[in-house]
Amino acid sequence: MKKLFKKTKGLIRGTSTAVLLSIVIHAVLFFAAGVWVVFKIIDAQEAKFVPPPPVERPKMRLKKLRVKVKPTAKPRKTTQRITSARKTAAMPDIQLPKMSGMGAGLASIGGFEMMADMSKMTIFGGERSIGNDLEGTLYHLKWGRDGEKIDAMESAQWAVSAPFRDEVNKFLANDWNPAVFAKYDRSPRKLYASYFMLPMFASDKALQIYGMPEGREAGRYVIHYKGDIAYSKGGKFRFWATGDDFLFIRINGKLILDARTTKGLSAPHWNAQFKTPNGWKSSSKENMKHLLGSSTAKISDWFVLEPGKPVTMEVFIGEDMGGRTSCLINVQEFGVEYPENEYGSPILPAFKTAPMPPHIIDELEYLSIPGDSDLSGGPIFNAY
Repeated sequence: MKKLFKKTKGLIRGTSTAVLLSIVIHAVLFFAAGVWVVFKIIDAQEAKFVPPPPVERPKMRLKKLRVKVKPTAKPRKTTQRITSARKTAAMPDIQLPKMSGMGAGLASIGGFEMMADMSKMTIFGGERSIGNDLEGTLYHLKWGRDGEKIDAMESAQWAVSAPFRDEVNKFLANDWNPAVFAKYDRSPRKLYASYFMLPMFASDKALQIYGMPEGREAGRYVIHYKGDIAYSKGGKFRFWATGDDFLFIRINGKLILDARTTKGLSAPHWNAQFKTPNGWKSSSKENMKHLLGSSTAKISDWFVLEPGKPVTMEVFIGEDMGGRTSCLINVQEFGVEYPENEYGSPILPAFKTAPMPPHIIDELEYLSIPGDSDLSGGPIFNAY
């Protein structure tokens, strides 16, 4: 090892300065080149993906489908009916609940509408509202709500029952509040009247129609009707009416008519003992000068209806002793001329909130005195 060192030592010493300098420079250059390559490789950026250019595809030409339609084309008429030979089982009868408060003659059950059956309408009204009517309730003052007969309501023959008279006066004086009759028996059903044309009839008929128990004696009952009326054109009107034993009418809470019996044995008692609130009297010169039914026509105050605006109308009728009773209401429009009957009285249209069914007109024409009322003409006081 020493020998080798000695040989090398001599070689380095014998080399010129230029050669050594050249070697050093080349070594530095080689070193620098190596470092540059290493850093160049490390700092190389990642290659970015460049998507290829889109490929153009040929477009297909589509034709629109054209259908010729004739604008005047109509389905062919045919008189042949399509029938099926298939037999279906009969469906059982379904009992639907009774309803009231329907508009425009319709009742609604969960979205299903039913038209009232006009063929079942009576001269007293119907058991189902047609939407344009007054709801009536009968109170029998001879009987209590507990089903017991009230003997105090009885009276001597051809005499006014004082307790009955007092209860009627109390109702009239207390703003026509039905609570006055709360302790008396009330009809199990209501009737809906679109007219008040009741020619003379047996008093117990009302009890039957309203569903009161069978076998009850007529008399000592009242019926209160209430509902809305309106007239599309508006106008000025008044009633010509008669009631046996009595008939009262209010419009928007104001009494406009007191029509009571004026003929017969009991008439003086009624006129003397039944008190009208505020002492109402008709202002018409024609009052009680024209025959209507079995009595004379009582004429109400004029009342004004604005076009299409509803007002509340109430009718209160009653029978004291029983026997026979009636209620007739006609209407007169201001400024309208009417034909006259053989007695010189105007033939006024019957008050109505809906047209009368044909079978009702036939029945009333048979029961009524000819020329008393025009059953089909005149205004319809429809509030809906």
